[in-house]
Amino acid sequence: MAAFKVDWSELPKELLGSILQRLPIVDNIRFGAVCTSWNSVSSDKSYRPLAPQLPWMMLPYKVGQEGKETRKFLNLAHKKIYQMKLPKEIRHSRCVGSSFGWLVILDAFCCVLLMNPFSGAIIHLPPTETLPDVLGVHVSESSGEIDHYMIRRYGPNRECSISPGRLRVGLMSKAIVTADPLVDSNYMVIAIGFSGLVFCKAGADSWTQLDRTMISSKGSCEDILYFNGLLYVLNAYGDIMVWDLNELPLNKAKEVDPPFGATSLTRPQPYGNWFIWKRYLAESSGDLLQVLLWFRERDGKRNVYTSASCGIYRLDLSTKTWIEVESLGDSVLFLGRNSAISLSTRNFPECRENSIYFAEHFWKGWLEDDPNVDQQNLGFFSLEERRFVKYYYYALKRIKPPLIWVVPNFM
Repeated sequence: MAAFKVDWSELPKELLGSILQRLPIVDNIRFGAVCTSWNSVSSDKSYRPLAPQLPWMMLPYKVGQEGKETRKFLNLAHKKIYQMKLPKEIRHSRCVGSSFGWLVILDAFCCVLLMNPFSGAIIHLPPTETLPDVLGVHVSESSGEIDHYMIRRYGPNRECSISPGRLRVGLMSKAIVTADPLVDSNYMVIAIGFSGLVFCKAGADSWTQLDRTMISSKGSCEDILYFNGLLYVLNAYGDIMVWDLNELPLNKAKEVDPPFGATSLTRPQPYGNWFIWKRYLAESSGDLLQVLLWFRERDGKRNVYTSASCGIYRLDLSTKTWIEVESLGDSVLFLGRNSAISLSTRNFPECRENSIYFAEHFWKGWLEDDPNVDQQNLGFFSLEERRFVKYYYYALKRIKPPLIWVVPNFM
């Protein structure tokens, strides 16, 4: 009896697409490398993954490698690091946000753009010189490249010249995208900058500023979140202002009631000299959450495993109160200075449920420029055990760019 042979390259496109939609991201990459016909299916944007993807962590470059076009990514599921070649715009860049698999990048010349690190797609955003307090740009006659910017700082009459490299550090601290640009053409990009909050709509040729007076009177911007069509802005005191993105121009805001400062905070046990190091906004299972990262001194030292804790509070809109959250159930949060992602461990059993995975570097000492720092412990906080647990060790002295959670998106 003759053996039955199958030409896998000739399988129907619809069947291959159905298989592709159910694969994890690493197998998705391998899928496209099988043959030409399989690669054409993997490149078809109509076959988007059916299930959510576990975020990867983009690791910082080593000192002296800022000009390279490669970045390393930690695959949390396999606890394996992959090195990927990215578009040339990644060289000497700074990432200030991650949404829907897109990075918000300030490139070598401090131009703002969206980059998909998995597909290599680039979307250029309005010029930096259209941002508030950026007065102009000077282009070198010899190279044709941006040489410096003129900006206004610390008052109406304080103008100064600044290089793209220096401006890149302080221009934006965080940026979010309200929707996947390839799915929704009405997306917006919103950023916290040295001028307060700024935003641009898809296709706009300039940036627009929100009411800086209203923001500054409530303290500095600590975090921002797009949730149910609303922009939530968290200040350093834990209070939240909200804008309706459907009401343009965005010149009216209201304060979320009640002010978070009126909430009686439960300090971590055992009691001690605790202070709030960082606040985050997040959404989980339809609830608006505020996450507090606590630290304290112990024996004159600060260490994440003996001197750190977390508190989570949920906004109850019916009673207008902040309620402390004792458990996230089977949910898991991925938090960082540039992203907030909520997933269910029913889809990702390799993650610890009822936990918060941080894209923060927790070092042995406390100061980032401490010459004795020789390891970076990445940790998650278990709400059940009320303690931090190391989930990965990354040997790198002095992390300068932030760690970034990014959801794999090949579209």
